[in-house]
Amino acid sequence: MAGALIYAALGLLGLNTGLAILIMCNFGLIKAQADLSLPRGQAAWFLWVAGIAELFAAVFFFASGDNLDAATFGGFGLFWMGLGTINVWSGKVDTADARVLGPMAIAYAIFAIALFPVYLSISYVLGALLFLLFLVFLAIIPAAWGKASATVLGSLQLITFIIATIAIIGAVWYASGNTTLMNWSSWILNHPTF
Repeated sequence: MAGALIYAALGLLGLNTGLAILIMCNFGLIKAQADLSLPRGQAAWFLWVAGIAELFAAVFFFASGDNLDAATFGGFGLFWMGLGTINVWSGKVDTADARVLGPMAIAYAIFAIALFPVYLSISYVLGALLFLLFLVFLAIIPAAWGKASATVLGSLQLITFIIATIAIIGAVWYASGNTTLMNWSSWILNHPTF
């Protein structure tokens, strides 16, 4: 299990990389400079860091027979690959692309809520992460009609980023083999016993 958790940390790092960029954009902290395409700059991170990190984790989990985590990381890795590809092709997320984001968000909201009870049965932190991803995708759906709120979406992404960071810490601590860190990480990754 310890070896597998380091790949989970890698996949979650991919998630956090994509979220960090989106959070900064949604709060207006990153803006395109004159004559530069911000979405094309984002695309490299979405495709090669967020997408590839999650797909790499999925391949490892699939090879080790863990189909649940393979499907989870693979599915969300494909989301980042798709988002990055939209940004590469268009150079901007315009109205046409926003219409695509609504139906895509519906599909991913269903995927996240289906995974939620499974991961909640494993860990409160992982359950919370899947529920927050469900809320993030629900917040994206209004983009299909040009009604998405960047502040609401950015806030949900920020909370998701924090929970994913906690999960990364737990995974890395457990994978370290250090008994003290492993004990602390078991509280993060498993249901705490009081």
